[in-house]
Amino acid sequence: MAPPLQPVEGGVGLRHRLDPERPLAVSGLSVAYHDRPVLWNVDFVAPRSGLVAILGPNGAGKSTFLKAVLGLVPALAGEIRSFGRPLDRRSGLVAYVPQRSSVDWEFPITALEVVAMGLYHRIGWFRPVRRRHLEAARAQLDRVGLADLADRQIGQLSGGQQQRVFLARALAQDARLYLLDEPLAGIDAASERVVIGLMRELAAAGRTVIAVHHDLESVADVFDRAMLLNVRRIAEGPVAEVLTAGNLARAYGSAFRLGGPVAVASPG
Repeated sequence: MAPPLQPVEGGVGLRHRLDPERPLAVSGLSVAYHDRPVLWNVDFVAPRSGLVAILGPNGAGKSTFLKAVLGLVPALAGEIRSFGRPLDRRSGLVAYVPQRSSVDWEFPITALEVVAMGLYHRIGWFRPVRRRHLEAARAQLDRVGLADLADRQIGQLSGGQQQRVFLARALAQDARLYLLDEPLAGIDAASERVVIGLMRELAAAGRTVIAVHHDLESVADVFDRAMLLNVRRIAEGPVAEVLTAGNLARAYGSAFRLGGPVAVASPG
């Protein structure tokens, strides 16, 4: 019988964990599915603003990292703080955009109604959505270029339009930390330009955007910083310092480089 999993205490200092200006501080995060580690003792401290990519091969734990931070999947161990406090999704300080594959696109709801959901922390649960709320939601749809599709059922939209609707919902929250799960995956070029432009606007306004990303070739064009994962944290920092041959070999295997496979020295 395999020995029981034994996560260890993380290494993020108290100063970062209690910093009221720090959007996210994760210390010693470990997650397992059926005793198989998916994340192991991951430490991460987000910058006070900017764009951060979460990178790694399939099965590395990228989406699980976001879900564990939000409490959507249980953690074996770890401490998660946002602005110095335990993360509270109801506070409106943190907005989340899930993968499109996790959404029920047959649900009978319009694009405008989806965006209005981003206002619930202000409206209050089980309170009526009034005209002023719908107008605020419509303004966010206009911001992503979809005001003319406000009354369209979400399943009738293209993949890129669906992604923009869910980004508009996040924008409606006026959050300080945005967690996006593959926001650029499988969308058309026009939607990609809109999404990247809005991510940059958020960063310029002092917000922090943390996004799971799959295209290593485009990381430096979009993001300021990156965290490279493969169950454990491989590297974190400015993109150029993270995407080194040694780090990529440790994450993806010893015969990998940007642009295609190549023989590189195995990490020591």
